Amino acid sequence: MLKKIKQLDCWLDKIAPILALLLLVLFFRLPNLFEPYWYGDEGIYLTIGNALKKGVPMYQGIIDHKTPLIYYFAMVPSQIWFRVLNIVWSGASVILFFFLANRIIKNIKIVYFVSLLFTVLVSTPILEGNIPNGELFVMGFILLGGLFFVSNFIAEFVTDKSEKIHQHGCSLSFLTSINKKMGKTGCPLIYFFSGLMFGLAILTKVPAIFDVAAMLSIAWFTIFYNIDFKKFSFNKLLTNLQKIMVKLFIVFAGILTPIIGSIAYYYARGNGQDYLDFGLLYNFRYVQNWSLPFDAPWLQAAFTLQGKFAIALGIVLFLTYMGKKVSLRFKLVATWLVLSLFASTLSNRPYPHYYLQVVPAAVMVFGFIIEELIKLFSKNRFEKRFNKFDVGIGLLLLGLTANVFVLLNVGFYPTVSYYTRFYKYITKQVSREDYYQSFDSLMNDNYKAATIIQKSDSPYLFIWGTNPMLYAQTKKIPTGRFIVSFHVRDFNAYQETLDDFINKKPMFVVSMNNEEPIDGLEEYLSTAYIPNYDFDHFVLWKRISEEL
Repeated sequence: MLKKIKQLDCWLDKIAPILALLLLVLFFRLPNLFEPYWYGDEGIYLTIGNALKKGVPMYQGIIDHKTPLIYYFAMVPSQIWFRVLNIVWSGASVILFFFLANRIIKNIKIVYFVSLLFTVLVSTPILEGNIPNGELFVMGFILLGGLFFVSNFIAEFVTDKSEKIHQHGCSLSFLTSINKKMGKTGCPLIYFFSGLMFGLAILTKVPAIFDVAAMLSIAWFTIFYNIDFKKFSFNKLLTNLQKIMVKLFIVFAGILTPIIGSIAYYYARGNGQDYLDFGLLYNFRYVQNWSLPFDAPWLQAAFTLQGKFAIALGIVLFLTYMGKKVSLRFKLVATWLVLSLFASTLSNRPYPHYYLQVVPAAVMVFGFIIEELIKLFSKNRFEKRFNKFDVGIGLLLLGLTANVFVLLNVGFYPTVSYYTRFYKYITKQVSREDYYQSFDSLMNDNYKAATIIQKSDSPYLFIWGTNPMLYAQTKKIPTGRFIVSFHVRDFNAYQETLDDFINKKPMFVVSMNNEEPIDGLEEYLSTAYIPNYDFDHFVLWKRISEEL
């Protein structure tokens, strides 16, 4: 009986912090379940997901610039289910982050703290964490793959006891159970599974490549960790390298499997080149096409692709050269922070959700700094070996991250007002119309127009301008490949877009007031359509007859 009580106590000890974090995820994201169709990227995802359900070929019949998984996630019945999926996914990511932190940071109280900080930052509007953005789905794959890879790699290759995996008290140890079922530590299937998760992350959003590189950096640092650069031995380096390269090869096989599989899939469907052009390679169009908000030549140079690469490479080489002066686990999270910051600033755009990618590494680095500083106040601080290099480098990297935010004018979204506004809504202090309108000035117009458009049997809708939320809300398919006007401009596809619209003959057309019309659009509308309703932000046109 006493043994069962102890087991129950141990189980409660394991599960209580996890449950608390999951409840926080639900609490922070609850308002999202009551919000309108207001967010542009979410509207694009849902529009493409709806088109895929109706058989429109991805990257050929409809286009956006991300890899495909995010759009398949959006093949849900409605917006509410997409947001439920986001809540479940985010809850899983929080658990995975807790497990990873539990295996890297020694102090369990700090593990709890950084997990709480992570939960707040990825679940609230501060960095648009409350919205189903691609970065959040990438995060789940990276954390799962990283957890398996880092845990098994350190267990197999790291000999220094101070760098071994840390599991605190009754902390969950499901990886150990899986290892026993799949084989001894270092089982190839575990490494392949890690690579598979990394590959799926890249298929969700290409900048995940930088997170993958950060996770694999533990192998690089392990190779050089025990080498004295003053007494460099090539033979010792080669021995370490041969042992590790076999496992890295398995990981890369896992990474390439879904990527090559996706390319083969789209080529088999006849739109492989479109997939390469728009899904995999289009992201490079975003690099360095954003005007920087400062004029200093040295800063301009630092924010070029070459400048950022040189800075990141320099930091990684410096961490390598430091050897045992910097702990191996800290090198991992420091490199993760550097490379995720690199990924977030690929286009130098100040969009807050881009910087969600930085959050896991940043809070982990912060946790390391706190852990080391606590040792200064410990009675056994000399025995515990306070690491001034971990603290100093960590502070410099967090300072670098903060300066990037300031230089690029990355703003934080209002958070307190977001929740107080929701409270007023559920307590009926504000009407639904006013609550919806507080998210975007288009909401009243969109919801009125949607009631009209949804009565049409036509599967198509043409919107000239940027209003993807209306496609998603009405579940109509765009008449052409491009959903928003700025993509039409990017590819100079004006005539193609007009021709597709004329051929598809949608019952309704939305012409946004703030958008210059395509040449020939107004003339065609005047002959085949009549203004059905003149809203504040757009004109809703209705087709006169099917014959025209």
